Amino acid sequence: MLQPTTRWYWYCDNQHLMLSLHKNLQFKTAFNLRCLLNTPNCKQGFSLIDTERYVRLAEQLQSSHLKVNGAQLTQILINATAALAFHKPITLRSWYFAHQNNAGSIRQLASLENDAGKGTVLILEQTLEVATCMVVSPHLMLHANKQLRQFELIKVMKNRLIPYIEQTKHFSQSA
Repeated sequence: MLQPTTRWYWYCDNQHLMLSLHKNLQFKTAFNLRCLLNTPNCKQGFSLIDTERYVRLAEQLQSSHLKVNGAQLTQILINATAALAFHKPITLRSWYFAHQNNAGSIRQLASLENDAGKGTVLILEQTLEVATCMVVSPHLMLHANKQLRQFELIKVMKNRLIPYIEQTKHFSQSA
């Protein structure tokens, strides 16, 4: 996982929000300019607030046992930080998912599930009843013909969230 430095800065190319990590290393976020607010007109430093968000989310994800390598973790963290800093507010879309009796999250991670499938999400912001989440799975099916891609955002009622539990294989011994 990459650690933020004072050399990092946000900028926009013609279509996407970008993060310069080093002189020769640029990161293209998952967010095109039409879904962003307050985009940088020129170089905008990776702020102290950005760094705090990045580090806090890194700590949560590293203790969650989410199975990702260092490069994948960095990609999740940069996109999450970009979403928190620049993404436009989104509308509630809870109707795709059923109410959960044991709703919640573990270390900012949860799952959303419906008849079309299940996916893991990272909770970016939450209020008493609503959570704005970023898709961490390769995709999240909303219904048979509609899906969200990795790093897209969705806002749902918190009673739709299933606490994230690491998927492990259980073997039973037969007598």
